[in-house]
Amino acid sequence: MTIEPNSGRVEAPARELSPLAELVAMWFKRLGRAIKTLRLYRSENPFVVQLREQISQEILDLVQRHGGMDLRVRPSEILLEDQPVVRVKQRGPGSVIFPGPEEEFPFLLYRDGIRLLRFLPKLSTEEVGTFIEAMAIAGRRGLSQDDLVTLLWQANLVHIQIESVPLEQTIYLSSRPTEGRGRGSGRGLAFGWSPSGEEIHADLGQVAGSQGLHKDNFDDWELPGGSVDVVQAYARLLPEMETALEQSQTEWVQEWVADPQYEAPDVLRLLLSLDPSDEMRRAVVHSVVTWLVASIETYDWSAAQRALELLVEFDPERALSLDELNASLAEIDTESCAEHLDESEPLDQARFFALMVGLGRPALGLAVAVMAQARRSRTRAASLTALAYLCRDCPETLEPHLADTRWYVVRNIVFVLGQIGGHEVLGQLTTAAHHPELRVRRQVVLALGSVPPDERRPLVAEQLDSDDPRLLSAALNMLARDDDPEVGRQILARITAPSFERRRETSQHALFAALAEVADDSMVPALDELLRAGGWFAQPTYTRSAAALILCRIGTDRALAVLETGLRDRSEAVRNACLEAMDSRSRL
Repeated sequence: MTIEPNSGRVEAPARELSPLAELVAMWFKRLGRAIKTLRLYRSENPFVVQLREQISQEILDLVQRHGGMDLRVRPSEILLEDQPVVRVKQRGPGSVIFPGPEEEFPFLLYRDGIRLLRFLPKLSTEEVGTFIEAMAIAGRRGLSQDDLVTLLWQANLVHIQIESVPLEQTIYLSSRPTEGRGRGSGRGLAFGWSPSGEEIHADLGQVAGSQGLHKDNFDDWELPGGSVDVVQAYARLLPEMETALEQSQTEWVQEWVADPQYEAPDVLRLLLSLDPSDEMRRAVVHSVVTWLVASIETYDWSAAQRALELLVEFDPERALSLDELNASLAEIDTESCAEHLDESEPLDQARFFALMVGLGRPALGLAVAVMAQARRSRTRAASLTALAYLCRDCPETLEPHLADTRWYVVRNIVFVLGQIGGHEVLGQLTTAAHHPELRVRRQVVLALGSVPPDERRPLVAEQLDSDDPRLLSAALNMLARDDDPEVGRQILARITAPSFERRRETSQHALFAALAEVADDSMVPALDELLRAGGWFAQPTYTRSAAALILCRIGTDRALAVLETGLRDRSEAVRNACLEAMDSRSRL
């Protein structure tokens, strides 16, 4: 016996499989991985073609070697004879074991009504390929227009047969009071008489008696009035049968080749013209939303664009479709969508993001999720452009994403805010400016370049307290754009602060270099104090030399007078700093 950790469930040891069952089980595992790949890439991809041929050849060899195969389908397992070749493993809430891709097959087949899957000996590669394609289509998450039974029936397979549950059955219940029932009493449904629990909960199959769910019901068949020679009757019917068969096949091919996407708009418009009521419009809009989301899930961007155009026509204000769009788009598998876009051509990516812009705010969450999960820079760049268009009129909708725990997502959202620009994004950038990640704050400084100078200046000046060279450099460059005395005062305040001497040498040099570019005559007194700091015991320091050089660069009479006075100072360090500054002036 084995007990899975933290599950509380006891499982019997796995039964040993026969050699054939082991081969079939391995084929289903490879089929599961292959179908997962088929959903990511186009069908004409060389790798997909090779993979499909390999999987098909494996099952062909098995079927031809063993003369056919019957697979019984249950909700949680697929049986070859009485041996489970696919079984859904039981997992507890604490289990870390991930299900294999083949474990979805039992429920997928059973859900669509298939109870037996039979592979005949003359199975062909084309039939196996059709079966694999049907499994891939029916197993996609979310909305699906066809089930497996329909897909396999339309494919008209000869050597792959299925047994499925009947579409309609009749339930017979007793039409008498529950007391005193006899075995041979009548059947029917009588008004006002509720069937007993024994009748409802019985095994609804082909059982003895008049109650239950009967597969064979011949009560309403008329008995023939005479007899004919079967061979002669068949010969008389054969010409008409061949004509009817040819016509039916021609109509079937035309129906199969015709794309319903191009016929659907006219049908929906006709429905609205025949019944312009609000109820009909809601039903039509629901159909279009379903079509739109299903096209996105199958990566058919052209069909999704047609559905969107139809949605704009039927519901231009989104009054009927907004809630359903928000709910349906939130259920899309964004990870698979991002993987598909990473492998797509630029034109397909452009179609997807144009679709997102056309959808508007309901597509915001999907666009952000694709941006966060994409692995290629081209995909991320396209998603950021789409987000900038989506939120240009309402940048506040991006604010919830600034709380994302992934720093790179926050940085990219800040980039989008910078592309939008204007005073409307200042509140969101203020929030991001206090993010603990330096790379986010550096992006904030760059994004503030699109905000009006008077509004961005206090926020940029806060970043002068950072000791990160790249962040400090970005903030100084941004402040240098403004021809405003306040910029110099902000820089000078950091230089004269007591903590300045404890800052990195590179940060000190950057602040003095920036001050030299913006300093004016109003800063001479503060620079004079830096020059003479220390009195008689003054020592040569970088701060003293830099102050003297900035005074020389200002070059006004007031600044030069300070330097000339410093040449006669009693401190040798002050005299040397002034002398070096005057020498540099004479060399210019």
